[in-house]
Amino acid sequence: MFLAEFTPLVGRTLHADCDPRPVDLDLVEATPLRSTGQEHRPPFTLIFSSPPAILLLAGSYTMRGAGLEPAPIYISPIAAPMGSRAGHYYQAVFN
Repeated sequence: MFLAEFTPLVGRTLHADCDPRPVDLDLVEATPLRSTGQEHRPPFTLIFSSPPAILLLAGSYTMRGAGLEPAPIYISPIAAPMGSRAGHYYQAVFN
């Protein structure tokens, strides 16, 4: 997976496979990280948000959405960014 795959999806909703039904996650941010030049791909992070009533645990979820083939993505809950809307936030790091 590469940052360029996610950049056009910022502001869109992805669906995380959960039991008993999928959960909608908004892709809030897709940001490059500093590269050492030694990686097989440039590192990046993704920030997702869910509604206040939905809280996901850290783990791997198969994500689906327009323009994204189903893929497992490991997310971890994080503190809400300053000035963000109500809800829960999650980070995925690709390095």
